[in-house]
This record gives sequence, C-alpha cells and structure tokens, in this order.
Amino acid sequence: MYKEKDHRVHRILSIYERLVKGKVLNKEQLALEFGVNNKSIQRDIEQIKFYLANQPEYASLELQYSRKYRGYQLLGSENQNLKREGLLAMVKILLASRAFNEKEMNYLINTLLNQLELSDRKLIKELIGNELFNYVPLKHNRDVLDKVWELSEIIHNRQIIEVSYIRGDHKRSRRHLKPVSIMFSDFYFYLIAYMEEMKYDSYSSETLNNNYLRVFRVDRFENYRVINRQFYLPYSNRFEEGEFRKRIQFMFLGELIKLKFEFYGSKIEPVLDRLPTATILEQDFDKYVIEAEVYGKGIVMWLFSQSSSIKVLSPPSLVEEMKEELRRLSNMYNL
Repeated sequence: MYKEKDHRVHRILSIYERLVKGKVLNKEQLALEFGVNNKSIQRDIEQIKFYLANQPEYASLELQYSRKYRGYQLLGSENQNLKREGLLAMVKILLASRAFNEKEMNYLINTLLNQLELSDRKLIKELIGNELFNYVPLKHNRDVLDKVWELSEIIHNRQIIEVSYIRGDHKRSRRHLKPVSIMFSDFYFYLIAYMEEMKYDSYSSETLNNNYLRVFRVDRFENYRVINRQFYLPYSNRFEEGEFRKRIQFMFLGELIKLKFEFYGSKIEPVLDRLPTATILEQDFDKYVIEAEVYGKGIVMWLFSQSSSIKVLSPPSLVEEMKEELRRLSNMYNL
C-alpha cells in the first residue's frame, strides 16, 4: 500500500514538474509511461487542479486541456519557462549574432538548454551541432557579458563614468560620460552616452543627440570607473532607445536628416524593414519614392550597398556627398 502511495506521489510530482516547464501532456501517453489506466492519470490531473485552486500564490495559474495540442498545459503568468520552440529560436539568434566568444556562447546556450527535458535538449543540440562546431567568434574575442551588466547598472543609477577607450584607429582616449543606454547591433554591444560637458537645460532633445551623443563599442573599453557623481536628465530630453534604433544604421551617428530617395525594384519590403521610419510617397509599378528620418553617416553606407536600385533626391547635401563618393570610386577604378 505504501509503495502504491509513493508511486502515485512520484507520478503527480513528475506530471506537475513537466507542466511547470511548459510541457503539453497527453493523458494516454502518461498512462502508458507510468503503467496505469487513463482514470488514474485523470485523478492526478484533478488533484493538481485542486492544489492550484487552493493556493493564493498560484491564483494566476490554470491547468487546461488544449484541443489543438491534444493535451493538458499549465497557463498563467507564473509559467515562465520557455518552450522548446522558443529556446531553439533564441539559440539560433545567439549563434547568428556572433556577439560572444566561445566561452560565453557555450555558457549561454547550455544555460538555456538546461531548462528542457533531456530528449528535447539532445534534439536541439543535434539541430545546432554543425553551426556550433563551425562557430567563429569576433576577432576581439573578449568577454562582454559582465561589462554589459555592469554598464546597465550604471545607466540605471544615472552615474557618470570615466572611461579609457581604444578607438578604431587604435588610439587611446579618456572621457567622462553620462551613459543612457546599452544597445546591440551588427555583431557588437554599444554604450550610448552623452559627453559630460553637455548642458541639457537650453537644448532640445534633437540638438543634444546631434551635438553631444556618442556611441562606443563595449568590447573596446579598456577600463571604466564610476565617478562619485550622478546626473539628471529631464523627462523632455530623455533618451528613447526605440526611436533611436529606428533611425540609426550600423551605429554610425551623424546629423539627423529627412532622406528622400527613389527605389527601383519589386522587392520593397527589405527596404521598409531596414528603415522603420520610411513612408512610401509615390509608387509607379516598380518605382517608389520613399521618405525616412535617419542619421546621416550610417545611411550613406547602406545607400551604396543598394547599388543602382536607389537614387537620392534630398537633402541636397547628401546628394552632393553621394556624387563625391561616386567620383572617388570612379577614380579608384580608373573609369
């Protein structure tokens, strides 16, 4: 009798643990696994439902039968475990980002996969095996996880920092910064910060961004330390990551401009995805006139990547910049 009772307790705990992990459980399969009939499994499920209903801290949880998946699943805000589909997608994104060295990449992937049952873990490892084996980290090969977290805490606490930074030309610079955001783009994590000398009282948010905002690659920080001072940024001048991301290309700043160009081709969707602020002003078969608000330096790189598919119409300064770059290219290739 005691063995039978222990077996049932183990069975209920096993079912509950799987439900908490986000598994969808089929009653017939559970009956076969545990060597009992369907009625026994149904009683186990009812017991779990009764337990959840009588625990105030689990009030948001609900054990329901899903006709779509033909099984029981636990629904509610407390059920935070990702399903295998979500974990596979996250691992794929991590590998494609190439943002981490091998040590940190393996740590992140293994931490994610440890949330799964052994069979799902093995399956995902098999699915990503070749990609993981051929993974090529970035040339700097530095740890970035701790820096991203530490800088994020500094941002939260509105602290000024002194940094030693290695620029792209390998020269070292020291600065005092007012960090406002950590962002990821095109392989790298970036710190977005205002120069300490900015005076926000007399400037608009746009002026601050054009004149005092700077972008730094996190992996290039040689060291940084918190200065025992905090800074204040009025709500009207707050830095808005979402709006910034819509307008920045390759994390190159430049002046915020209103870009107008013609696009020739049938595949307009990638253009609109690349430029979230873009609107189509005119369309004539495979010719589009598009307007977008963007930062100047990065957009030039993207415009040239589109070759003859794009013709810049305005602003005039950007048209002249495109012409000058084309002249340099012509001279380079002796055209």
